Amino acid sequence: MTKENKDKIGFFKRMYLAIKEFEQYGIFAAEDVGTAIKYLLKITLILVLVVTGVFIYQFHIHFQGAIQYFNENIHEIHFANSNLEINKGEKIEIKNNSSIVSYVLIDTDASKEQIAQYQEELENYEGGIIVLKDKIIYKNQLLSQTIEYYYNDILQSYEIGEFDKQGVLNFIAQIDTLSLYSSIFVVMFIYLYMIYLLTAFVDIIMLAVLGLILGRMIGMKIHFKATFNIGVYALTLPILLNLIYMVVNKLTGFTIQYFSWMYTTISYIYVIVAILIIKTDFINRQAELMKIIEEQEKVRQEMNWKKEQERKEEEKNENKDNKGEEPKEEKKHPNKRKKEDNLGNGRTCTTRNKADCKKMIKEI
Repeated sequence: MTKENKDKIGFFKRMYLAIKEFEQYGIFAAEDVGTAIKYLLKITLILVLVVTGVFIYQFHIHFQGAIQYFNENIHEIHFANSNLEINKGEKIEIKNNSSIVSYVLIDTDASKEQIAQYQEELENYEGGIIVLKDKIIYKNQLLSQTIEYYYNDILQSYEIGEFDKQGVLNFIAQIDTLSLYSSIFVVMFIYLYMIYLLTAFVDIIMLAVLGLILGRMIGMKIHFKATFNIGVYALTLPILLNLIYMVVNKLTGFTIQYFSWMYTTISYIYVIVAILIIKTDFINRQAELMKIIEEQEKVRQEMNWKKEQERKEEEKNENKDNKGEEPKEEKKHPNKRKKEDNLGNGRTCTTRNKADCKKMIKEI
């Protein structure tokens, strides 16, 4: 696959390949880190959007339920001199694990010992609120510690000195729910996006280190950039499963005890399988390359042998042509031949007696 084709792979196509096609991890590993980071930002964006949307939906349901409960169960409210009194100090306790605020306790006449007990009880819940005489103690699943808000600090900026139940109802009626939900959505989205992104980067670093160690163990030279990219795509299925689980958990209260371990295990399995497949593919390509080299060597040897045979054949033909050419006898003029004969006769004559020579000379 060329670089141009790789760049054309859409986001959802990448998600599909990252989940189903382990062979594709070799191509992902060769891409730029920036491409992998863009993919991570997008898939985290989808996760946070859905989770924040579910949170806002839950907030709306429970906000309306709280208003209804307030109307039906809170009979008397009196706030003055930064002190709150509800139902003449009556203790009200609400426990609902499926709610955003799973623990609510109202006791405006609690002692210090009772407040300490309430705080210990609050630690057993992911989110909750304790309403006391002079302050509110708040905790949610995103915070590791409880937070205290004093009425004097909250209401001072609004210049509210006193109110009763009807004043609270009037205030609730004036709330712009759209603005309220929008503000909560923006705050939650930014906060969750930063948290999930930071957590994802930590997981990816761990997966990348695992990939490097595994690569060294199997004798494969692999760079951190490649294992980082593999780690990004290895989180695809765990992130989607986490998204589904969080939606189901928030809407139904269904829980899986060791889901976080499953989340980590799946990503580790993806990295291990991807590295092993890349190694196997590398070995297969090496074998194919060796076959190609061997075939090229055979072709080269065959071509050299043919050239040698042609050269020998040419030499053989040249030698044959040279042997077939005999020196041609020069045709001589008859007169010259006659003179040579005479000269020959003259030479012969020298061996004879003088009388015969003289006779021959006279005849000439």
